[in-house]
Amino acid sequence: MTEVRKTGPVWHRGPRSRGQTVRRVCEALDGAYETDRLGNPDDPLDDLVFIILSNKTSPQAAQRVYGSVRRHFPRWDDVLTSPPCILEVLIRPAGLSRVKSRQIRGALRQIREDFGSCDLAPLRDRSRDSIEQYLLGLPGVSAKVAKCVMMWTLGADVLPVDSHVHRVAARLGWTRRKRADQCHDELEALVPPHRRASFHVQCILHGRAVCRPTSPECDDCCLRSYCLYGEEEGER
Repeated sequence: MTEVRKTGPVWHRGPRSRGQTVRRVCEALDGAYETDRLGNPDDPLDDLVFIILSNKTSPQAAQRVYGSVRRHFPRWDDVLTSPPCILEVLIRPAGLSRVKSRQIRGALRQIREDFGSCDLAPLRDRSRDSIEQYLLGLPGVSAKVAKCVMMWTLGADVLPVDSHVHRVAARLGWTRRKRADQCHDELEALVPPHRRASFHVQCILHGRAVCRPTSPECDDCCLRSYCLYGEEEGER
């Protein structure tokens, strides 16, 4: 497989040309995919647990396990009054059950200590920076997890970068970073606030269906004319 170049053409252009390219890419994604919630709950704490469960597992498995956990624990406070092994058994089908159980229980314990109950609703009254800093201080919460919770449930115009978003952006030539967790600020600066949520979702859908890590379907890609990776593949 041809590797992505270390530089991308979008960075060689002026701000106006760069903005036009970003807009056209976003419009191409809009034409190919809906902006779906991908199973994410509306409540910030529900969403936080769902996203932790989603780490390194399939979307289908994450949704099934989340449903099982919610049926067993109608209130998140109940998790902390039950033996740790119960949660661990419930989330075992999603993988990494010991790690995820520890992260979820640790986050719930911290939230209850800070707010009196397992509820993240008080964050709605805080500034974006304050919300992000609080979430990042919870066990198991990376920048991607924090930004996902903020985007899905707290109305923040942020751009979470997961492996799909990073892969699509790198192949387009929008980032030179090697890891997804290194380019949140870079891609947020590139994608306008009102397009960030749809770009996040549509890159995930595009990454699953077309722009896969191996054997991507470049001939069927709606972004082919903007993609440095696709251009290189066409030259082979």
